Amino acid sequence: MPKWFVTLFAFLFGAAVGSFVNVCIYRLPRKLSIVQPPSHCPYCGATLTVVDLVPLLSYLWLGGKCRHCKTPISPRYFVVELLTALLFVAAVNKYSPSLEAFLVSASLAALVIIAFVDWEFFLVPDEAIWALGILGFIRYVNSMPDYHGVLTSIGGAILGGTIIWVIGVLGRLVFRKEAMGFGDVKIAAAVGTHLGVTWLMLPFFLFSVFIGAMMGLFVALVQRRSLTGYMPFGPAMAVAAAIVFLAPPSIVDFVLQIYGITR
Repeated sequence: MPKWFVTLFAFLFGAAVGSFVNVCIYRLPRKLSIVQPPSHCPYCGATLTVVDLVPLLSYLWLGGKCRHCKTPISPRYFVVELLTALLFVAAVNKYSPSLEAFLVSASLAALVIIAFVDWEFFLVPDEAIWALGILGFIRYVNSMPDYHGVLTSIGGAILGGTIIWVIGVLGRLVFRKEAMGFGDVKIAAAVGTHLGVTWLMLPFFLFSVFIGAMMGLFVALVQRRSLTGYMPFGPAMAVAAAIVFLAPPSIVDFVLQIYGITR
C-alpha cells in the first residue's frame, strides 16, 4: 500500500479512536458506563447524532458548541482527537502496518486516557491501566513467543512498579508527605510490561522526571503558585512512555550514553 494511504488511514482511524478516548476520559473517573447511554450533551442531555460525532470536523463545523443548547464544548475534545490521530500516524510510521503498530497505537490511546484523567481528577483509571498492561504483555509474547517473552514482560511490570513504590516510600520518609500515589506505581508497572527488564527502563524514568519537573515549573509560573504544591505525575509518565515507544533508537541511546551506559 502507498505510504500516503497508510498515513491517511492511520490518521482517520486514530481520530475515530480519539472520539472514544474522549468518552473514556469523561466517564471513567465518574464511574459511568462507556457503552450506555449513547453520547449526549452533558449540559442539555440531547443525544448526539452523526452530525455531532464526526471526529475533528464536527467540532469545527459547530464552532465548538453544542448544536442544541449552544453551550461551548471544551476544546479538550478536539485536542484529544487530534493528538490520538497524530500518535497513530507516528506509530504506523515507526512500526509499519503490523500487529506491533496496532498494539502500540492502542497503548498510546490508553496513555492519553491516563494522562488527561490524572491531570484533571488526580486519579488513574484501572481500566486504562489493565488495557496498557495487557497490550504490553501481548507485544512481548508476539515478539518472543516462548516463556522468555512472558517472563521479560512480567519482570518489567514488577521492576517498574517496584522502582516507583520505593521512590514513594523514600519520598514519604524524607519530605514527610505523600511523594508518589499508588496510581503512579500502577502506571509504571503497566509501562514495564512493554519495556521488560531492559535498559529502556532508565530513559523512561529519566524522561518522566524531566517532563514532570517542566510541567511543575510551567504550572507554577502560569498559576503563580509554590513549586511545593502537589501535581499528578501520571501525565509526565504517560508522555515519557510515548517518547520511549516512538522515539528512534538514537534518542534512547543518547540518553543512556549521558550516564555512560551502552546497550
